[in-house]
Amino acid sequence: MCKLLQAVCLIALLLIMPWSASSAEGVPAGPCRMIDPSTCVNAKDFSHASGFSEALGHFIGSSKVSYFQSDRSLSGQAMSGLGGAGAGVVTLADKRYLFSACPSRDCRGSAAAIIVNEYGQIEALGFSSFHCDAACDDYRHLDFYVRKNGDNDPLIAALKNWATSDSLRKTLPSTDADNGIDGRTSIHVLP
Repeated sequence: MCKLLQAVCLIALLLIMPWSASSAEGVPAGPCRMIDPSTCVNAKDFSHASGFSEALGHFIGSSKVSYFQSDRSLSGQAMSGLGGAGAGVVTLADKRYLFSACPSRDCRGSAAAIIVNEYGQIEALGFSSFHCDAACDDYRHLDFYVRKNGDNDPLIAALKNWATSDSLRKTLPSTDADNGIDGRTSIHVLP
């Protein structure tokens, strides 16, 4: 009887093992990791990943701008823009990912986007804003940041597509806010 019970347990164990191994494949990859952007579901998730703040500061330095708020660090403006409500991840050519979101308290045409490669290295950063100094402009501005020694044309094209997409334009407070937007689009080349 004991041998029969052992045989039944062995057969049951052999039947369960392949099932448990195959079910492990369906388990999510775990928390969002900057070094693997495919594990992140949106910009907020990505911007809270370990190492993101440091990588962002390294990419853009410590200059100050007035995009969403007056005279704030560029990295602080990016964190504000990427930390709110956002769309999912857009997979671009060459294993790049575009994450975008708007500041948590202002989605009326104000937004930020970041493009990273498959290893999470930042390649480009974009802002859609109303340049808020003492008061915010009535017209929207686009500011894109790229590195000096890179293939920037596809990055800039992806940021322009994001910034002029219907989904972002629908959030504008006025349809007139984009009149002459090409004249208010700036490409900032970083060292």
